[in-house]
Amino acid sequence: MPSLVINAEDVDRFIEERAAHLDEDGRAWARRHLRRFLLRDSRNHQPYRSEALAGDWRALRASLRRARHLHLEPVWFRLHPRVEDEIGCVLDWVGALHELDDRMAGKLARIPYEDARVHADEYHARLARCGTGAGAVGGADSGETVMDLAGGWRWVRLTSAAALDDEGRRMRHCIGDGAYDRFRTEIFSLRDGHNEPHCTVEFDRARERVQQARGRANRDAPAKYLDHLEALLRRLKPKRLHTRLTEFAIAENGEILRLSRAAQWPRGTRLLRHLVLSNRNDVTRLPDGLHVNGSLLLANCGLTALPRDLTVCHSLAGLALSPVTELPAGLTVRVLNLEDSLVDTLAPGTRVLRELYLLHSKVRRLPAGVSVGELMIFDGRELRALPPDLTVGGRPITDIMPDGVPPTIVVIGDVDFPDLLFEYLDAVTIFGRLAYAGWTNPGFPRRLVVHGDFDLSNARLSPQSAQARVEVHGDLDLRGASLVEPPETWAVHGRILRD
Repeated sequence: MPSLVINAEDVDRFIEERAAHLDEDGRAWARRHLRRFLLRDSRNHQPYRSEALAGDWRALRASLRRARHLHLEPVWFRLHPRVEDEIGCVLDWVGALHELDDRMAGKLARIPYEDARVHADEYHARLARCGTGAGAVGGADSGETVMDLAGGWRWVRLTSAAALDDEGRRMRHCIGDGAYDRFRTEIFSLRDGHNEPHCTVEFDRARERVQQARGRANRDAPAKYLDHLEALLRRLKPKRLHTRLTEFAIAENGEILRLSRAAQWPRGTRLLRHLVLSNRNDVTRLPDGLHVNGSLLLANCGLTALPRDLTVCHSLAGLALSPVTELPAGLTVRVLNLEDSLVDTLAPGTRVLRELYLLHSKVRRLPAGVSVGELMIFDGRELRALPPDLTVGGRPITDIMPDGVPPTIVVIGDVDFPDLLFEYLDAVTIFGRLAYAGWTNPGFPRRLVVHGDFDLSNARLSPQSAQARVEVHGDLDLRGASLVEPPETWAVHGRILRD
């Protein structure tokens, strides 16, 4: 199904950041052709709910309305690490184009991304075939030693175009082909006792971000140099790292932590951003009291149990691809989505600050003391009983649902139509307010019960909507809607608001 990226502003923000070192022609090319590619490439598309729930998804209604109106699938842009590496190579080629082929550079505005990628691949393949050269950079072009390491190793900051040229020639990558000659970012080279380079690091001081760390022929920084890389990171004190530098995490106090040593992190460690454990089989334990200010990514990791008193300020992502079967005592998380995961047990006192999503999960009972901040969604045919002390939105479940759990899909909390695309479901019961305001041709489940108000103001409903069985216990708002009167299959116990 054709899709529409609903957070396109994040695409624009990424382009401005990654193309900052280019000249105006290069940045203009990126805003046009790279943007078009990113909006189309499905590798960067995720179902919008899984990511938008970690942000301010209410601000995305206009884009969701447009997707619905155009019959497009709403998706969330999240850059795939492989695509980020590919883009880096293409932008390096774009930045070097004036030195490589001035005639082609004059046609840059007409070169689509796909053609640029072919040229970039050929360019980097030529660099990789080149010899490493010999001899050190001397004199004024030798750069500035910023850190001496054991065994004669050192980190050098490259401070001239000639030094960049030498680094690129010997490391067989594009650092020396003109794209970085304006020094909008800082370039560091790891040198041995013979002044031979082994790793190149780009640091954007304005954004406090390590943009990349590369070995020879544009490969990832070799593992044997990670200790030296860690020493440089401790000196630079970045607040963000390139997604491929998954060996490192940044603590709130600025300390650089190694994931391979996570079992030795102190209790109560507080991480500044996301913790990415995806595809890391070497991390088998995390410290109790861990606090993650972003998301905790668990897909295909070796972690079989989460630590006690864990706090995750966004979401536990990737649980569907994780071996974790139960959640720990003292868990606090903003968004908890257990769809298709192996988790069948929550600990007493679990706190979900925003949404608990239990559709298609193995959870068959909730323990005492669970609280949900805004929204809870589950299948009442599978989760038949709820603990009496459960609270959702600060209200006890006994007040919200005095007659017990209905055998339908159950939604507790106020929702807008973009938050629940449930037209293909048989029956949905909502304990809260439902808003379809301003939507064109929204789909209904076959049976819908709304225990709060139902807002259809300025909505355009299809004839099929009249076939649904709808029961509204609050007010039905039809002001500005195409539906003048509720169909005969609808029952409204509150007021009907009309123009």
